[in-house]
Amino acid sequence: MRRAGHPRKRDGAAGGLRASVPIVVGYLPAAVAFGVAARGAGLSTVETVAMSLIVFSGASQFALAGLVAVGTSWLVIVAIGLVLGVRHILYGPSLAPLLGRMGAGRAATAAFGLTDEVFAVASTKLQRQWEPGTKFGWILGLGAGAYISWGVGTWIGAVAGTAVIGALPSLAPALSFALPALFVALLVSLVRSAGEAYQDVPGPVFGAVLAAVIVAAALYLVGFGSWSVPVAGVIGPVVAFLIGMGRLNAD
Repeated sequence: MRRAGHPRKRDGAAGGLRASVPIVVGYLPAAVAFGVAARGAGLSTVETVAMSLIVFSGASQFALAGLVAVGTSWLVIVAIGLVLGVRHILYGPSLAPLLGRMGAGRAATAAFGLTDEVFAVASTKLQRQWEPGTKFGWILGLGAGAYISWGVGTWIGAVAGTAVIGALPSLAPALSFALPALFVALLVSLVRSAGEAYQDVPGPVFGAVLAAVIVAAALYLVGFGSWSVPVAGVIGPVVAFLIGMGRLNAD
């Protein structure tokens, strides 16, 4: 008989997919908004969807679409994309101790799916006890749910989003705020889950999500909505790093 709290192996990938539902709910409207923005910037449907499938970083993609719209050179666009994505370098080493030993292929596969939201959920859920071999399947399912929803939402936005926004213009600001709203939803979920969530949420993760929420909401409210997600995506990991360094120094 398995011990309480140990998910069965078959619950690995399936459990990850179930855990991705809140992310999927937030990603779909955000991806539709990106599809609309990218088409408005002059990208074709194929280019728009390809960016989502290859880059798979909402903050970077929104910023890059804006740069394309104003005619920025591709060299500058690539450089800015790399700068905005550098925060992801922190995610893998942070989760590696929770995932255990794995080969380079599995590590690369898991790393590709580590968006801000996937990292926030995984860093909390992977704290509990698991049966051997379950964690990789779970993180794969979590990342797959996020990845598929982002690609599908982008395609919808690229193909039909412009027509929908034209018919319902009030949807535009709601879609553009979908990612900051998702940060808020994840924060509430992390703090309230299972009655013990606050103790299970590592301080750096909690600080990162809270900082990202505050920055994204503040920038959006003062009229810098296009920069809210990219800036929040950079500030959050920086805050997590500072909190982590502070704990190390205190110890």
